[in-house]
Amino acid sequence: MSFEEFIKFVDKTLGELILYAELHAGRSFSDHELIFEWMSYDRGSTNGREYIVYEITDKVFVSEEEIYPCVDLIIEKPDSRANILKILGRRAGYEPRPFGTGWSNRPGPFIYGIGKGIKTKLVNTQDPEFKKKLRELGLIHYEMNE
Repeated sequence: MSFEEFIKFVDKTLGELILYAELHAGRSFSDHELIFEWMSYDRGSTNGREYIVYEITDKVFVSEEEIYPCVDLIIEKPDSRANILKILGRRAGYEPRPFGTGWSNRPGPFIYGIGKGIKTKLVNTQDPEFKKKLRELGLIHYEMNE
């Protein structure tokens, strides 16, 4: 996968991650600012979608044939008074390899997670219909234990 293609893939991934959070919360987050932090690097936070795309790409894409294959992206809403969604990233220690199906059984290295402040009582995440909807949207391809 080329660098430009991977940038587009990361941007698409952020959109899917936000949708994933919206489905878990039962509400829209379209008016929320994004902040990103790596859990394993002391680099501070990155604000704004475009900058976040490049920050993730910088740590995951090595070359067209070398992409880190397992990266957790956990989305949370850190403060109920602020319209902020925080994304935490954690890259596993596996060696880079060509782009392919990842541990989530979806294309690419990203595994979506829900952190604090997202889930509400409005949505029953254990309902088979909820999980079916996630599968239909391509957000999961395996049975989740939440």
